[in-house]
Amino acid sequence: MSDTRLEQTEPKDPAQTGTGEAGEFHVEEKATSTPVAEPVPTAELEAKIAAPRQAQSRAGTIEHLAARRPVTPVDLTSTEIKERLSNLRTTITSVVTGYRWGNISLEDATEQIIPLLNVGSIYQWAPVLVPFILEIDRAGDFIPVWVHIIERDDVPDLPTDADPAETMIGRARRIAILMLGNYKTFIEPGQSIPLGFKSRQSSKSIPKVQNLAQFLGKLANDPNTSLYATQSLAKQATTEAMQALITALKEAEGWAKVDIAEACLSLNQPRFYEIVLASGLDRVQGLESYVAVPIYRSIPLESYLRGGNDVAPRLPQQAALIFGQVLQESMKPNAEADTLPIVFENDFAPLASALFENARSAPSWQYVLAIHRLATLLGRYWSDISRGTVQDTRIIEPVYACLPMMNEVERWMNGPGRDVLLEALTSSDEEAFIPVVKILGEMREPRAISPLVNQVGATTSVTNREQAIRLVHTCDTLARLNDRRAVQPILQLANRVVDIEGRMARSKRRDNLPFDDEQIPGSIVYAAIIRAIGQLNDPATLDFILRAYNDFDPFVRVEVLEALKRLDPTGEDARSKATVREALNDPRDSIVRIACQLVVQYRDTSAIPVLQRITETRPEVAATSYDALRQLGQY
Repeated sequence: MSDTRLEQTEPKDPAQTGTGEAGEFHVEEKATSTPVAEPVPTAELEAKIAAPRQAQSRAGTIEHLAARRPVTPVDLTSTEIKERLSNLRTTITSVVTGYRWGNISLEDATEQIIPLLNVGSIYQWAPVLVPFILEIDRAGDFIPVWVHIIERDDVPDLPTDADPAETMIGRARRIAILMLGNYKTFIEPGQSIPLGFKSRQSSKSIPKVQNLAQFLGKLANDPNTSLYATQSLAKQATTEAMQALITALKEAEGWAKVDIAEACLSLNQPRFYEIVLASGLDRVQGLESYVAVPIYRSIPLESYLRGGNDVAPRLPQQAALIFGQVLQESMKPNAEADTLPIVFENDFAPLASALFENARSAPSWQYVLAIHRLATLLGRYWSDISRGTVQDTRIIEPVYACLPMMNEVERWMNGPGRDVLLEALTSSDEEAFIPVVKILGEMREPRAISPLVNQVGATTSVTNREQAIRLVHTCDTLARLNDRRAVQPILQLANRVVDIEGRMARSKRRDNLPFDDEQIPGSIVYAAIIRAIGQLNDPATLDFILRAYNDFDPFVRVEVLEALKRLDPTGEDARSKATVREALNDPRDSIVRIACQLVVQYRDTSAIPVLQRITETRPEVAATSYDALRQLGQY
């Protein structure tokens, strides 16, 4: 199942259970020399991890994906850039010294510096501007101005596909956050008197930030600022900064947790490994690879996968989930043919052996998940090696090393492994439900049908996304298991939890619902039900599907047309053709394009006049309509 179907999103996405760590931990300051010039870089995942579609409507997504795209560095040898920086140095120095000596107020300094920082893309210019400004203000007299800028808001009501970091205030706020990484303490005005001059600034006009690390720690929990706050904390590398990162790790969600985990790992402190590993993939649904890959690259997982009496039970389970996620990521096609799949960057065979050995002695659903991914990956690469399409010895040798245990793995998965999954399916472990349901569907386990149907039957209402997404996986797995006994329970679920009549009474929308709309859980479930009904391919459900086209949400109407392709592939029922012709006038362009495909599939020549009108009145879909007319013999 594609994760894009879990939720409707604006172009660009809820959370699992968290974990608190028992006991205490001690952090100590890492020795540092003079401030470094560049901000701490994030993990280099951009070439190997696809954009997470499920997470696309999550706060910070546009910015984080933009930050992971390759950019052309600023050419500091260019005459034009040198001249530009020279002029900028003069102007910024004037503002900084004016503020330092009290000739410019906090507000005036803020207003003057913001446009000066709007020199170009934050992703190109941040590595240049941060050390550049540090040369002007090594003493940190400008910190109150940076704090004042940070406390301002990003531009509100931006288009959904706009990057808030690429507005004038957005660039200034992010440069300001990065600048704080150069200073370990905040010096109150009047206590620091640079160059013998006494500041005339009034302490009443300046924000009093007692602890920069604590201030940055709060910013690290916000996905709109975490990308930069975590870099600054990692650059400080003080005891307070490390403590702020670890504290934030336990609370953060989504992209903020991704950034915090990367920053914690960048400190190269083995004492933090178990804290990061225990936190694992919690609260990063849809972004798992962005956490799993840095952990896989930084933390030696073999000892955790082997488990033992001296290892807390959660650590091997989280290590198995991390390894399983990396295995899944390594099955995706690489953008570059010579790029080594991530899982083969480490010594793969001992990891696979440790995973299977501990699965047999201490089985858990996390280990079964990882072994399922392992078997799938080995099967794929063995097939490619046999055909000669994979000739890289860095892949061939570890795959060969794992082959002797594969028969035993297969036997174990077909027996105890499946039993572990079925037990987890009916347990009270909420964290297990979605991954277990997905694997049982992939394994086509028929014993899962009855408990899943019971889950559907026990659901009387859906009030939030988490419930809705749980039902999405349930319906999709029932459809994959292809047992029509699930049809009636699924239809009854729709009548119980979806206000079908109320939704039909509303006008058809062109755009997706806003992210926080109260109708979204119903739309998610309704679309999943329609998709499952289409895949189960029971002709008796055609009435239900055709009626669903009258829903107000385009997210649902798309699934209706996709279901029609399966339920009535030739358009034998006249109502199917009528619905498709109606869809040619849908306000949503993507639905019109699907309708054009179905008109051709149905060979419905009665739709020709509508198609001709579309070519004249709707330029966004004119090409698709013209192509449909051509296939119907009109051109």
